[in-house]
Amino acid sequence: MLLYPDPNSDVMKNHCILSDYIKIVVDPDKKDAENLDLFSKFISKSLEKVLPDEFMRALLTNPSQEKLRSMILELRKNQPFISWDDSRTAPCSIKMNLICASEFTTGIGRYFGDILSRWLIPGKLLNISCSCGANIIFHCSPKQSFYFHQIYIDIVDSNDLMLLKSNVLSLQKEIRLNILAVKYARQVISIKNLSTEQKCFMIKENIASSLNRSTKELDGSMFNLMHSLFLQLNAEKKISRIQLKFAPFLKQKAKIFDRDIFEEIRYYSFLFGSRFTAARELCHLIRLVSFQYLFRKNLLYQLDKNPEKRHLSLKIFRAYLSSNSAQENKPVLGIIGGINVLKESELFEERHILEAIRHCLPNISKVENSFVLDRRTHDPIRLFYLEIEKKDNTPFTIDEIKELRKSLNRELKENIESIIHPILMPRNEEEIMRSIVLLSRQLKYVNDLPQVTISFNTQTKHQLTFTVILLRVLNNSSPDIIHLFDKANTSIKIERLEVKSAGLLRKKYQKEANIFYIALNKAPFLRRFSIDLFKARQFLSSELNRIFKGGIRDFNGGILSKQQEVFHELCSSFKELSSHEKFLLENFFYSLTPPLSQTLLMPSILKMLFNMMLKAINADYTHTPIFYKTQSKDEFFLVMFASPFIEIKKKIGNLINKLCIPSSDLCHTQVSIYDTHCIGYIYRRNDQTSYQKLCSTFDEFLQQDLTWLLS
Repeated sequence: MLLYPDPNSDVMKNHCILSDYIKIVVDPDKKDAENLDLFSKFISKSLEKVLPDEFMRALLTNPSQEKLRSMILELRKNQPFISWDDSRTAPCSIKMNLICASEFTTGIGRYFGDILSRWLIPGKLLNISCSCGANIIFHCSPKQSFYFHQIYIDIVDSNDLMLLKSNVLSLQKEIRLNILAVKYARQVISIKNLSTEQKCFMIKENIASSLNRSTKELDGSMFNLMHSLFLQLNAEKKISRIQLKFAPFLKQKAKIFDRDIFEEIRYYSFLFGSRFTAARELCHLIRLVSFQYLFRKNLLYQLDKNPEKRHLSLKIFRAYLSSNSAQENKPVLGIIGGINVLKESELFEERHILEAIRHCLPNISKVENSFVLDRRTHDPIRLFYLEIEKKDNTPFTIDEIKELRKSLNRELKENIESIIHPILMPRNEEEIMRSIVLLSRQLKYVNDLPQVTISFNTQTKHQLTFTVILLRVLNNSSPDIIHLFDKANTSIKIERLEVKSAGLLRKKYQKEANIFYIALNKAPFLRRFSIDLFKARQFLSSELNRIFKGGIRDFNGGILSKQQEVFHELCSSFKELSSHEKFLLENFFYSLTPPLSQTLLMPSILKMLFNMMLKAINADYTHTPIFYKTQSKDEFFLVMFASPFIEIKKKIGNLINKLCIPSSDLCHTQVSIYDTHCIGYIYRRNDQTSYQKLCSTFDEFLQQDLTWLLS
């Protein structure tokens, strides 16, 4: 069907009454003037059939200007008008008409067509064969504008036509109520001097009057629906204002903002949601869109230059959230950030961000519904926004904000979690038999302690599983293993127990071999999204030692126990350590090489080297690319190198290897934390010549040209 009627048709030949009174609101090109004139006459003729009969009869009497204006005002009070042309046979096309005020009804034509297509016959999507609409005004009252929309819907058979006739009246009422509700809500939103609570109350009152019910009779779901509508309309208004604010930037700051900023605004309007947008001021939303847009551009640029490196952009600022009262705004702290993941298996979500923030400021909580994460498909960039508040509701101090700005950058990089796939390790019978034979040789006397080996087997989402091989000498009063575990009231449980004979002691006492698995909940052994397997093993060993009255001998855990003893002594030598310093201390200690030095070195020496490492981490590398510090105590010489450039690890390592110092005299530790790479050495000065050679090598290294670090 044609959008414009044939100029030779009967419709166009007859005189159009309305064409003398109305005008279509559009500013056409001169080339389209003729088409617009035809369209205007067509709209006028269509309106004659749709407008109320009383209005058209009064119009035929050639009323005065004052009378016509009062007629138009009355028409405005009774809008919207929804009508349809009945048809008695099918197939046919049913004509549906709508007249309503044009103010605060943007998108009404699309809504009208969509709801009729979907709900005139429930469960069936009807085809719209023709659609046209126009904004119109009367010459005598140009401020009172109307919108007219007409569509033709195809009806295939008589059954559909019968269903349509039974549904059309109720659907007309529903459409009318929805149009009035949305129009009024948008009108309320445009009022600037009202609080959120007042606007919600006005919308509720309007809906109640439209339904001819009191506000108390409205159920919660209806009010919640209108409240959601209010938020949606408020958000729509703010998003359109954001687009207007950014339009001048395309000319003023063309190098910073491209035309794709409008695509980003539409994307963020969907990402934020209406509830988030409505609760925040326009300047706040503009700041969020600007920073996230610029962070994405900057990260893409950095990734193009160095795709293997972790990049982070961060902004922390004070913000205020609207509350129910217009006079009260809640102060919070807003955190905008962007970071890249290096592998597909890396996770960076809300819990990781909150964990990083709590390492800096423990007494904080997340503002409800404030978290936004921009994670796009096959994109390594993660943009996030989060608002935090203190649990005691006091404002953030300047010192707290400074601490957050200083440490959060480092903490966020450390809190990225890597997904580790479950380990499949089939049971090795040969290794188990070798362990049984070895442990059996350790049982030489009747009163010997049970001999135990503990080895890690596998992990699942929530558990760590260890294989335990336990050999003991039985006597007449020896209880079985299951009874011992039940009596000990322990949290660990035996899985898949196998009991074998391992020979006789003095040809009289039976040696019993027990092979079983024990699964531990891995939550207590998590340390920043990694697992402290050593701690889990130590816990299992101590539990077995408690279950067996006389204790056990941890055959493959002797050195581990000594390591743990030295580490605990090292920890206790510090008066107070923060959570991230404890994490650093563990990394520092367990990276000591050769591993035997973890059991042989005195904790006081290790403490000195760790303190040097803390100074290296907090050093300022803007003026010099390398941190270097030495210290001596007794026969030990301590050295600490650090740099933000990872190449230093290889360079220093090559220098030390050329000196050929025995591992018994020199141990080292390497820790990379917060983008700072630390290398520490502990040298035992048994040979004065080697000591002088080591010192001169370091001096020569520091005096040479270091431009290779910056390349």
